[in-house]
Amino acid sequence: MKFSVPLKLNYEFSRVYRRGKYQAGHIVVLHYIKSSKEINRLGVTTSKNIGGSVERNRMRRLLRESYRLNEHNFKKGYDIILLGRKGNDEITFAQIEKEVLRLTKKAGLFVEGAL
Repeated sequence: MKFSVPLKLNYEFSRVYRRGKYQAGHIVVLHYIKSSKEINRLGVTTSKNIGGSVERNRMRRLLRESYRLNEHNFKKGYDIILLGRKGNDEITFAQIEKEVLRLTKKAGLFVEGAL
């Protein structure tokens, strides 16, 4: 990811969950908060009820990829968490990407053509 760094530490996730805002969809929940940095920090996590580790890791990979392909369109200076939820049995990349874009637009984090 060119414009983002990972959100790794537990207290960073807790801060976003506690103080930030969120937008919920059917298969993705977007948590976000404005940060003092000029770069986005991304955390990706999944719910335990998705299934086994293979399904959870697949969901995380798809969430990370949907963010990576569109990160040049996101406003800078936010801590963002993408939380994967249990959806249908076969969730496709197109469904996840569509939902991530819908939620970021709804949250006001998406700016078309921004670099």
